[in-house]
Amino acid sequence: MWSGHRTLRGGMHTPPPAEPYGHRRFAFLWFLLAALPPFIAWAAASRWGHWDAWAWYTPSQFFILFPLIDTLVGRDRRNPDPAREAELERDRYYPALTLLCVPLQLGAMLWGAWAYTQAPFGPLGQLGWLVSMGCLGGVLAINTAHELIHKPSRVEQTAGGLLLASVLYGSFKVEHIYGHHVDVATPADGSTARRGETVYGFIARALRRNVGRAFELERHHTSRRGRPWRVWRSEVLGWFAVSAGLAAACMLLAGGWQGLIYFAGQAFFAICLLEVINYIEHYGLQRRQLADGRWERVDPRHSWNSDFLFSNLMLFQLQRHSDHHAHAARRYQVLRRFDTSPQLPCGYACAVVMALLPPLWRHVMDPRVDAHDRVMERAPA
Repeated sequence: MWSGHRTLRGGMHTPPPAEPYGHRRFAFLWFLLAALPPFIAWAAASRWGHWDAWAWYTPSQFFILFPLIDTLVGRDRRNPDPAREAELERDRYYPALTLLCVPLQLGAMLWGAWAYTQAPFGPLGQLGWLVSMGCLGGVLAINTAHELIHKPSRVEQTAGGLLLASVLYGSFKVEHIYGHHVDVATPADGSTARRGETVYGFIARALRRNVGRAFELERHHTSRRGRPWRVWRSEVLGWFAVSAGLAAACMLLAGGWQGLIYFAGQAFFAICLLEVINYIEHYGLQRRQLADGRWERVDPRHSWNSDFLFSNLMLFQLQRHSDHHAHAARRYQVLRRFDTSPQLPCGYACAVVMALLPPLWRHVMDPRVDAHDRVMERAPA
């Protein structure tokens, strides 16, 4: 059982445990997200009309309602009891929830293609529908894939790749693991935002760089295993081929080229949401370079953490990002929080809105970056 505080590298302490993560009866709340697009169609068709306004319903929930719920529900600073971690790790309930996202995301995304052309949307409504489906893909597809691709199971790895392919970002599977997790919080990482960098410049840099970086890393990884890189063996190209098949399915359901516009549009907004989250997760944080030129090891001080309960339930504990980067293989239900991890002032939904307003973001976050830098300067490497 627990005896006092547990000390990790760098003098970090975890708080004493209470109830483990899980809130088992609430862990399925994310399922409500998959119900949003059908609810929009039902509400507009059967009740209130105003299709163009209803098309924007999903982002309004994400970025207005969810931050309010976060504020009302508050934070959860509890950690799983170490004596129960092994039991929680083996519990099949939690990975089953992530795998359930595969049929839900694929079904919602493909149904969305049909609705894109069948619903009486005007241009503003079509844009709103693409944003809505992109928000859904950012959570159901990319966020869930992020959990799955870190796991050793071939089933989970494949499920994560399928989810990423549904938003045209299969390259993330390679770049994230072999690039971001190795280089995080260093100048070499394209997914670590620099202090003072706007989210718009960061997104442009990520879109310009990360796909090519995935191919580069794949070639390097293949070479290290003593095998030549071949087009037909490329995992990145394989997932893009899956994306092409899904795009063709969207064209069939939508009755033509509008299906391709839909597929590319929802993917673009899903990817942009991912990159905004990447911006938030590591903004301004840097690992120190050691005397021998290497970078210090990644630990929970190198990612922003957020303990808001509601948004963590909706995001498979993604906001406990500090522990994820320090221990990438840990399953979401046993991720911990650390007192010395830098803390965001809000959940991700609110942070996304702040990030899109650069003066507000810098006003709130730059003093926190500076305060954390001062703590890091005093801490042993």
